[in-house]
This record gives sequence, C-alpha cells and structure tokens, in this order.
Amino acid sequence: MLQWILDILRGAVIGVSNIIPGVSGGTMAVSMGIYDRVIYAVNNLFKQFKKNFKDLLPIIIGVLIGLFAFAALIGTLLGTKSAEIPITRLPTNFAFIGLILGGLPAIYKRVNMKSAKIPGVILFLVFLALVVVLPLLNPPEARTVDHSIGTILLMIPLGAIASSTMVIPGISGSMILMLLGYYNPVINAMNDLRGGDWSSLAILAPYVIGLLVGIVFIAKLMNFLLKKHAALTFSAIFGLVIGSPVALLMQNRECFQIANTGNWIASIACLIIGFAIAWFMSTLDKKEA
Repeated sequence: MLQWILDILRGAVIGVSNIIPGVSGGTMAVSMGIYDRVIYAVNNLFKQFKKNFKDLLPIIIGVLIGLFAFAALIGTLLGTKSAEIPITRLPTNFAFIGLILGGLPAIYKRVNMKSAKIPGVILFLVFLALVVVLPLLNPPEARTVDHSIGTILLMIPLGAIASSTMVIPGISGSMILMLLGYYNPVINAMNDLRGGDWSSLAILAPYVIGLLVGIVFIAKLMNFLLKKHAALTFSAIFGLVIGSPVALLMQNRECFQIANTGNWIASIACLIIGFAIAWFMSTLDKKEA
C-alpha cells in the first residue's frame, strides 16, 4: 500500500511537470528513481501484462491527477492566463528545479564515464547545449484550433512528438508544444474538459492517442539504448538533466525583475523542499527495489 501511495505521488509530480514548459516528465521520473522501471514496464507490457500493468497503474493514476487536478492551480501559480507575472512563478519554478537537482546524485551514479570515455563526454556536452538552447527560440503566437478533420488528424502526430519529449529526460514536451504554437490550445482543452465541455474531446482524444503511440515506440528505443549502450545513454541523460534548471531559469528570467527579498526567501525554501522530496523518493525507491 505504501508503494502504491508513493507511486501515485511520483506520478502526480510527473503529470504536473508535463504542464510546465521547461520541465520534463522524463526528468522527474529519473530524479525520483523510477525511470528504468517505467521504461521496462511499458516496453514489456504485453509480455507480463498483469505484473507490468500493476506496476504502471498507480503511476498512471498519479499522472492523471497531476494533469487534471493541478492544471488550474499550476496555471494560477505560473500566471499562464495573466498578462502580469505573478509573484508565485519564481518559487514554483524553484520547487521544480529542486526536484530536478534532488535526483542528480542518483543519476550521477549511473554515469559510468570510464565506459563512456570521450564519446560520453561529447554526448553530455551536446545534449546539455541542446536543452539550454531551446528556451532561446522564440515561440510563435498560440495557434487557433477547431474541430475540423484536419485539426483532429494533426493532434495525433503532435501527441506523438510531445510524448517522445516527455519520455526522453531533459526535453520538455510542453516547451516543444509551445515552440510549435499548440501549448495553449491543448491546455485550454484540458481545462474546458474539466469544466464540462465534452466537445474538447475532439482535440484531446486524438492527442492522447498520439501520446500513447509515441510513448510505446520511444520506450522501446530507450529500453534498447539502456540495455546496449547504458553508459552513453546516461551520459546524454545527465547532460539533459543538468541543463534543465538552466533552461528553466532562462525561460523565466523576467521573474528576476520583480522578485523581492521575500520572494527570494520563498524560492530558496521551495528549492530545498523540492530537493529533499526528490532525494527522499529516489533513495526510498532503491531501498524498496
């Protein structure tokens, strides 16, 4: 029962992180020590269905809770629908930076630089640069979506693209959607569904289908890489995760202009709390394993 509760909490963190541009759900899974377990369960779902589905179910429940129950709260804290920057945006982002940093010790132990050698160092630097450069790209204006056949079909590949970046640690699916101009339409459709507007399913249903297809295929790829090239794969993952806090701060640099002493104190407190939660969960997962 304790394992279920912890996995639901981990899933909720992953779900919430997928809403925030700049934060990767894959990074949160790595930080909390369950990334390998999730990839294996997804990749081998139909080989040992009962066991793997039982392992995934609490995480999936947590992800759905994070996505739907906390979407409005996170939107308020980040001020996604406000023209002004709320004072809560900086502490919220620092909480997620803490969650990312809290998992670094566990990830670092998986990076075998003696095996990776020079190619591992190169991959680390390349993927570190990749995740830092993404926030520098200027996103287009939010696109308008309707319920036409063209839009419905378009949501499937968009879901697949978003899922691949959610599964790959360090790259934010929300940020990719923002760079494509479809972040606001997807988030608005989620909030509309919560408000009882079932017509938003015309947008969300094909998007979810794309998500599921993308997750399965990318999980197979990541499972292959972790088996055959573990040292190189974790070198790349480490670069992506190290770059994530930098990217998150760069994307929210306007927050620094309005931050006062109290705001910085709250941000540091959120950073410490986030770090402690991620470190505790990653350590506990190892003990349970």
